[in-house]
Amino acid sequence: MATYKSSVSDGAPTELETWPCFHEHSLIEAAVTEAARELQVSREMAMMSAFGAIATSCQGHVDVEMPTGRRVPTSLMLLTIADSGERKTTTQNHFFEAVNSMDNAADESNKEALEEHRIRQQLWSTRKRHLERMYSKCAAQENEAATIAAKAAFEEHMRAEPRPTRSYKFIYEDTTPQALVQMLYENTPNGCLLTSEANSIFSGKALGELDKLNTLWDGGRVIVDRVSRESFTLKDARLTLSLMAQPNVISRFMSKRGEEARGTGFLARFLVVKPQPMAGKRTDRQLSALPKKQAFNNRVRYLLNISAPPTRQVLKFSEAASNAWYEHSQHLEEQMQENGLYYYLKDHASKLLVNTSRLAAVLHAFERRSDENIEIDKQTFQFCWEFIQRCSKHFIDHLANEPQLVTDTNQLAHYLLKAAYKDFSHANNTAASISTRNHNFMPPDTLPPYNLKEGAATRFTLTQVKQYGPSSLRGRASAGRLEAAIELLTKLGHIKKEGGLYNFKETILLKNGIPIMKNGDILTIKELPLFSEQVRWEPKKSDQWTPPAYYIKIE
Repeated sequence: MATYKSSVSDGAPTELETWPCFHEHSLIEAAVTEAARELQVSREMAMMSAFGAIATSCQGHVDVEMPTGRRVPTSLMLLTIADSGERKTTTQNHFFEAVNSMDNAADESNKEALEEHRIRQQLWSTRKRHLERMYSKCAAQENEAATIAAKAAFEEHMRAEPRPTRSYKFIYEDTTPQALVQMLYENTPNGCLLTSEANSIFSGKALGELDKLNTLWDGGRVIVDRVSRESFTLKDARLTLSLMAQPNVISRFMSKRGEEARGTGFLARFLVVKPQPMAGKRTDRQLSALPKKQAFNNRVRYLLNISAPPTRQVLKFSEAASNAWYEHSQHLEEQMQENGLYYYLKDHASKLLVNTSRLAAVLHAFERRSDENIEIDKQTFQFCWEFIQRCSKHFIDHLANEPQLVTDTNQLAHYLLKAAYKDFSHANNTAASISTRNHNFMPPDTLPPYNLKEGAATRFTLTQVKQYGPSSLRGRASAGRLEAAIELLTKLGHIKKEGGLYNFKETILLKNGIPIMKNGDILTIKELPLFSEQVRWEPKKSDQWTPPAYYIKIE
């Protein structure tokens, strides 16, 4: 049908501005706003990088208890899909400056420790060979007392074998799940898989055993049984994934292993963002001193320097936040029923509130002024829920097949638009001469601007659609799908029922306020203009011919 293009600069929110904002004076909000402005990158990409750094610094200190009583880790799995030239590496380095600095220092310190260990090991091995010879000599001479003494000395020496110093390196890039588990076991158990170019990960062996990464995200035990080497069990480890990849890499991965990744629940654990492109829209200017970046990284450095406690602190939700949590939980349950948005995406939907809880916990831990404050407030929870909802839309658009509900609604909207344009054309031809005459006498304040287009409208009945509507929505078997599509268009503001008739309009039917759902937020009905492509206009003077209404912004 029609495509819509906005060229009006009237203060309406752009796609960039629809991403939620946290407290104005919070560290993360200030740092993200500064980064988006100074680096000239999308706000959402800056937010994803910031969340990765925050989760890495907090996951070893806190867990979160959801209102149901279930306790979960605060690790995150983040995926940003962006083309080359979008400054992925620049943005990641901006927020991971302290993380990378501390990891590099740990790596250098470990190199020195390994060199010392190599020397001690060599001396220990030399002494071992000497004691072996002594024992063999005494045994050969059948000197019982000397043999017993030599054996005791050898046993004591074997027990004193020098062990390599535990490394505190915690950033990993090009690795496999097996090696990752090994390093988390031998080094610090709080790690981060970090890369701004995840080509090798999504095309290599790093995703060869998705179950291990799933278990690490869940906070469960990873048991590694070996024949040639020592077996071990990794317990209570935490791993955050902060990955960036180009769209073609993700498309290739989805075509080869997407079904497996969805089936195991691996992709469902990710927060996914495909930022709006910024390449080609930037201007040359000098960077500021970036004070908010310094404050952000100072806080990250402080949290990483604190030794992880033997038992992680458990954060909980306030009563108001808990009520909001249950409300969203009920909404998700309804949407997972047949004909719901998440009916074919239950794996993804089941993780949305878990991810919201994790994100709210690390954000609270990062921003709080006292370690005694363990209660996550409603405002923090709501901010995280809004962010997760937008990530859910990006997941549906870029990693999942289109939900049946969205397909049905697009087909219904297409059918209704054809009928509406037919009615609209007939009505315009009939009233053309009257409109032309009246237009000359109407005050300018009562006429909408020329860059606003009135949407076409029509009326229909259920019987009409069942008989002549989209073939997939006809008949008794498809009645439920048709009703679900009508309900969705009603929530989006494009259908209003009056008695046995339904009013449909290309633009939002409401004269005041906003619809329950905004087209383009959680989901997108491509046949209809986005909410951001519409504007509510009303004449400055009350007029019977032009009441307040939504219009499409056009060039």
